[in-house]
Order: sequence, then structure tokens, then C-alpha cells
Amino acid sequence: MRIAYVLPSPELNGGNKVIFQHVGLLRSMGDEVTVLAEGPKPGWIEIDARYVDTTAGPPRLAGQDLVVATYWTTVERALALEAGPVAHFCQGYEGVLPHLREMRSEVDRVYSLPVPTLVVSPHLVPLLRDRFGRESRVAPPPLDPAFRPAARLRPDPRPWIAVPGIFESEVKGVATALAAVERLRARGVPARLLRVSTWPLGDEERALRPPERYLCGVPPETVARELRRCDLLILASREEEGFGLPLLEAMASKVPGVASRIPSIVAFAADAAALVPPGEPEAFAGAAHDLLTRPRAWRRARQAGWAAAQRFAPERVGPELREALRWASRRAAGSPAPAGAASAAAS
Repeated sequence: MRIAYVLPSPELNGGNKVIFQHVGLLRSMGDEVTVLAEGPKPGWIEIDARYVDTTAGPPRLAGQDLVVATYWTTVERALALEAGPVAHFCQGYEGVLPHLREMRSEVDRVYSLPVPTLVVSPHLVPLLRDRFGRESRVAPPPLDPAFRPAARLRPDPRPWIAVPGIFESEVKGVATALAAVERLRARGVPARLLRVSTWPLGDEERALRPPERYLCGVPPETVARELRRCDLLILASREEEGFGLPLLEAMASKVPGVASRIPSIVAFAADAAALVPPGEPEAFAGAAHDLLTRPRAWRRARQAGWAAAQRFAPERVGPELREALRWASRRAAGSPAPAGAASAAAS
């Protein structure tokens, strides 16, 4: 297949990582892939595909079997290319994000365009069908092989707790996770905090709970190495979270996880992580305490998480991804072009 992915900025974030993992997986299966993004080719991940910086001028793109818009702002740009049928890869419905409240009507207008959708998690399928009448197929993220386990028998007496996410992004629930770490320490567990974010440590977060270690904007290989040394990961995302990639990567690393019981997490970790109500630090602290003070339970959690993560092994995701893309290509080719989409994108 000939496939083009249309991105906004190729900055380091989980959504872009999944896209570039899909690109690499398709290339490994022999597909011809082009990436179009607003900015130079990033150095934080290897991209074995043709890369076009769209800020250099209007891109030239030969006919494609499918053009994949990767964010709501890129759907109309993908349609305007007129290079082939278009699908939208959704990693979470952006209309519910707090920082996009004022743009909700514009987000919904784009989601109302009749294009087939690829989704990163099955919980998004009924949401998009019921709200926008869109048909979807799941295109899950493949495991990054850098995330692998280290041999461990028990948690460290001074355990390292990994908390991923941008503090300033309400959806990530980092403040809840930080409060949980403090309550865990109050229970007598001398936990150390490893924070991982793409943003620098801010004053508000520092005032709540300064971390023993803060990783800012480091490549995935560094995150994987540091995660293997951790004893637990806390992912306190709110219900708007589209997938929960850091938890999957922790599971692949045999690092037990305590996470929010929300649809995106339940979809892949229902029996593989300790799930608690979102926004409740005491619940997170209690689940973390149970794991860190019971070595046998901790070891069982390591194994359960690792086993569940194998569902996302590249050799399993590859055929599923390719079939989803073929479905989207057939579906989009048989759909009428959305009225006014190309002119709106060009304006």
C-alpha cells in the first residue's frame, strides 16, 4: 500500500510516537509510507520513511491508497491534498479536552465530516458512532521494543515511583498522582519520585511535591531505561484519556501499575493493573501500598502486566493495522467528498 500520514508538529509526545511506530511497522511489512509534518524531521525517534516538511511549501504527493489525518486540525489539510481517500486516526476525542473548550464547536464540525476513522482504543468506536455517525476500526499501538523487563525479585525498600505526564494538562491527573505519593510516604513507605514529562518542571508542581528525579523531553530509550529501575508506575489520567501508553510500556517492562479505572485503561489493563477511581489520591496510595509491601503480589502484578502487554507485540499489531488501513481505504474511496472541505483547508 501507499500511505501518507499528515501530522501537525512532529514534537515529542505520545500521540506522535504511536504514529511513527505505525509508520515503522508498515515500512517493515513493505508498504510505501510518506510523513508530512509542520517542521523538520525529528531526532527523538527514527523514521524510516519519506519525510516532507510542509513548512517549506505546498507538498507534492503522488496518488496514495490512503491519506491519514492524525489530529483534528489535519483532517481538512489531508482532504485538500487530493492525493487519495482520506481517513482520520483518532487517539482521543479532543472536544472534551479542557484547553479546547472554546474550540469545541470547530472540533465537532471537523468530526462531523464523513470520513472513516481509525481509533487507538476500542472504547472510542461507540463514542464516535453515537455522537458523529462515524464508522471506525481499531489500530492499536505496537509495543516499543526498548521497553523490556529487568530481573527483579522484590520492590526496593525505598521504591521508585514513576509518574508520567504533563502536570499542566488536567487530563493527565498528575496532581492526583503526586498527592498519592505523599500519602504513600505517610503510610511509612519511603517512596522516591521519578517524573517524566515533555514540559519543564513548573513552580506549581515543585511546590506540591518536588521529585527526586525529573526527566524532561528525553527520548523513549532513556525513559525505557529509567522505567526498568522503577518499582511502580502511577497513571492517574482522567476519563478523557485516549489510551494510556505509559501504562502499557510499564506493563511491558514488568513494572506494576496503579491506574485510573477509565474506559481507555480498562480496555487493555482490566486484569493487568490495579485500577482505582480517578481523582482519588487515597485510593491510588492504598493500591500502591498493597503492591509495594507484599512482594508476592508485586511479582504476580509484574507477570500479569507483561502477559497482557504481549497483545500489542508488533507481530500481532501489524496485520491488524494493515487490515484497518485497507478497510479505511475502501470505505473512504466509496464515500462522497465532504462538501467545502478542500476550500476550507486552503483558506
